[in-house]
This record gives sequence, C-alpha cells and structure tokens, in this order.
Amino acid sequence: MKPFVFELEDVLSLRKFEQDQAQIELGKAVSEETRIQNDLNTLAMQNVAAKKELKGSTDFFQITQGQQYFSFLKLQQESLLEDLAQAKILTDAKREIFKKAMQKVQSLEKLKEEQKKIYAKEEDKENEDIVDEVMSAKISRKC
Repeated sequence: MKPFVFELEDVLSLRKFEQDQAQIELGKAVSEETRIQNDLNTLAMQNVAAKKELKGSTDFFQITQGQQYFSFLKLQQESLLEDLAQAKILTDAKREIFKKAMQKVQSLEKLKEEQKKIYAKEEDKENEDIVDEVMSAKISRKC
C-alpha cells in the first residue's frame, strides 16, 4: 500500500508559517498596547503622589510648580491616550489578520482530514478485496 499523501501539504505548511507570523505580530501589538497602558497607570500614580505632596501647601512657588507639573502630566496623558487608541486599532487589525490566517489553516487541515478518511476507507476496501480474492482462490482450489 502506498502511504497517504496530501497534495496541498506545501500550501498547508506555508499557511501555518503565515499563521505563526501573524500570531507574532499580534503579540507585538498587544505588548505595545500593554506598555502604553502601563505608562498611563504610572502617570496616574504620579498625579496622585503629586497631589498628596501638594495638599495643604501654602507656598505660592510650590503651588505654581505643582500646577505646571499637573499640566505636564495632562499633556503626557493625552499623548499616551492617542497612542493607545492607535495601538488598539493596530491590535484589532492584527487580530483580524491572525483570525483569517487561522481560518485558512483550519480549512486546509479539515480538507486533509477528510482526504485521509477517504484514503483509509479506500485502503480498507482494497484490503477486503484482497482478502476476498484470497478466500475465493482457496475455495476454488479445494473444489
């Protein structure tokens, strides 16, 4: 019996490679999104710490510097929020690419499994035919 050969094995390998690449790109995008979110969290903690430090202060110079610092933090936050929005868009696009790559791989793997089942049935049928021929030959020799 000849072994099972899937004619589209090279295409399946290529699709799996594309899926792996898409997964890596998605991971990078998610990582960048997480980094930006962590930066936003750090800014929020700095804002809270600065407010605590400034609370109850009566020094005009210190209050002025605090207000400038809060303005700086607000600008940083706005910039990071814009970056986060862009990162989310990029992540969604990468996620869609990965999803499509997965679907292509799954469809080829499903086709491969179906062909493998058909091959197994044909092989079983062929084996049954051989057994039948052997049995018929034995019976005809006895007669």
